[in-house]
Amino acid sequence: MMMSKLVFALVFLVYPFLSSARHVITFRSSTSLQPSSLAWDPIAQHFVVGSVSGPTIHAISDAGVVEHLLSDPSTTGADGSATSVAVDPVRRRLIVGFSNPGSIAAYDLKSYERIFAVPLPEMDTIPGGVAVDLRSGEAFVSSTKRGVVWKVGLDGAVRVISESKIFGSQGLGGVVHVGRGYLLIVQAEMGKIFKVDSDDGAAKEVLSSGSSKPLVSAGHAIALHPDLSLIVATNRSVLLVKSDDSWAQAAVHDKSDLGDGVTAVAVAIREGKKAYVLVKSQEGYRIEEVAWERESEGDMVWGLVLIGLGLAYFMFWRFQMGKLVGNMNKKQA
Repeated sequence: MMMSKLVFALVFLVYPFLSSARHVITFRSSTSLQPSSLAWDPIAQHFVVGSVSGPTIHAISDAGVVEHLLSDPSTTGADGSATSVAVDPVRRRLIVGFSNPGSIAAYDLKSYERIFAVPLPEMDTIPGGVAVDLRSGEAFVSSTKRGVVWKVGLDGAVRVISESKIFGSQGLGGVVHVGRGYLLIVQAEMGKIFKVDSDDGAAKEVLSSGSSKPLVSAGHAIALHPDLSLIVATNRSVLLVKSDDSWAQAAVHDKSDLGDGVTAVAVAIREGKKAYVLVKSQEGYRIEEVAWERESEGDMVWGLVLIGLGLAYFMFWRFQMGKLVGNMNKKQA
């Protein structure tokens, strides 16, 4: 009886190590909220999502409370979509890429009043991703239609910085600004990641270390971790891609499978630490913390180690108590 109670107590104490529980935020979608993009607002402490069903932006709290932040049909028309979002916490701006027609807009993060809204040079484009250079405030927009990257100034001036032949005939997906003078851009159809100079647009493919296979097959959305690793959303999983400082080569360091019937829509980094993924399933949409396979395995090992140490200590204690009781009986005899 005592042994069973001890095991139960040990399991209870190390349950956080053995459990695969993660932070999950469920919320209700609507006709005006069919999420297409995700960003974390560190000032307001909530997630920001764009909608594929209209030119609208919503906030999602930890409790799953949905708050309408803005709707801007005058920028795109009622049939437009907010396909990409990025937060500029330094200047307290929200940058949004719209489609139908293709445009880029900036809004004040407190009042959500429009700062500027300008059409992209190719108005039939669909922005694949938006990123912000936190030093200069310049934004970068990729196109899912073809291999082109635009730079957007603080005043809304738009110019092409890259139409590299290395992109081929395929469009581009998510984009991040690394902060060292270059961008990382994913190309979903080819499973490639490109390193693009943020000034002259020179582009190189990031090669897969030790493999000739595509680096991130079907990767369409990305986010940059502060340690310069890349979080990549594919259709059915989230990948952790790491490289050296040059990003000449990279490899998949870890993975998180989402399960059957679950599709990754977008990814974001919260508080500069944990990765979150926006997913869609038959039950609807939700935002959940990414549970990496290697971290989960490590937690399991530590949990089992703690249980083993606890049982070993208990057996040693029983042995010592047995000797003590035996010695006392001998003295009494």
